[in-house]
Amino acid sequence: MRKRTNANVPAKGRLKDFADRLWSRAVRDDWNNHCAICGSTKVDAHHMVPRQHEATRYDLRNGIALCATHHQFSKDLSPHMNAAGFWSWLHTTYPNFAEWYMTNRRPTFDGKKNSDYYIGVIRRLQPYVEPEEFVSIVGVRFAAWLEEQETDSEC
Repeated sequence: MRKRTNANVPAKGRLKDFADRLWSRAVRDDWNNHCAICGSTKVDAHHMVPRQHEATRYDLRNGIALCATHHQFSKDLSPHMNAAGFWSWLHTTYPNFAEWYMTNRRPTFDGKKNSDYYIGVIRRLQPYVEPEEFVSIVGVRFAAWLEEQETDSEC
């Protein structure tokens, strides 16, 4: 069982799950829920710099919407099956994304991945998601707690 920091705040692992879902939703919305390659409307959010790198994990510039074929299965353009083909396509089609990747492909993270860190990430991603969807992702009680904390800090 995951340890809670507060009765209204989920455990760190759950907060990380929320942050991942919010990032994915925000990236897909940025791409209008269309695959950047073929325009398909059933898409995943792909991390250009692998998500193991915490420094860029939740950066929206690190995300691109791809259909399942172009995300994982295309022998020509999938970053997982043919990285060289994907990066060549990205450089030609979206040079700003390719430039961002080249600048940020070896990030360093010097923070602590604790509950406060993930709460901060969730707060940063919240504006990118509709209020109803935010509550459906993080839950009613935690969303209310976040709102209460923000109200308290404004006073």
